[in-house]
Parts: sequence; structure tokens; C-alpha cells
Amino acid sequence: MKKVNVSTKYMGRFAGKWVAIDPVKEIIVAAADTLKEIEPFITRSANDLRPSGTTPAAFKVPYKDEGPYVLVFKTARKFG
Repeated sequence: MKKVNVSTKYMGRFAGKWVAIDPVKEIIVAAADTLKEIEPFITRSANDLRPSGTTPAAFKVPYKDEGPYVLVFKTARKFG
């Protein structure tokens, strides 16, 4: 994992990596090969009072010749 402080304009530098982006400052705060490595930057405690949308978000930057990645979460359904 690498802590960085780079504008989102330079996102192409991180192709193929997971990045954490601060939506308020519009900067990339961390980059890594796996999502697990940047987890400390994108999770927050239950008593954190910051409004939704102000905490860093993570996604994988696609290579130039690829389309966007789609992350799908499956939830277990409880019937009955």
C-alpha cells in the first residue's frame, strides 16, 4: 500500500490498482494492489459523525483498454 496525495486528474497513473479517493478534497489518498490494503482509509467507526458522502471511497482503476469495473455484492436472503 502506498499513501499518496495526488489530484484525481492523475488517476491514469494508478491503472490496475485499487485507490481510495477523498470526495471532499478530490484527491487520491492511497493506492494498492488489493482492496484489503486500503481498507483503513475507507472504513470508519460506528461513532464517526461525518455525513455520508464525505468519507473516502474505493474503486479499482481500469487499464486504458478496459471498460469500467462493476463490483457486485450478493446478500443472503432470509425466507420465511
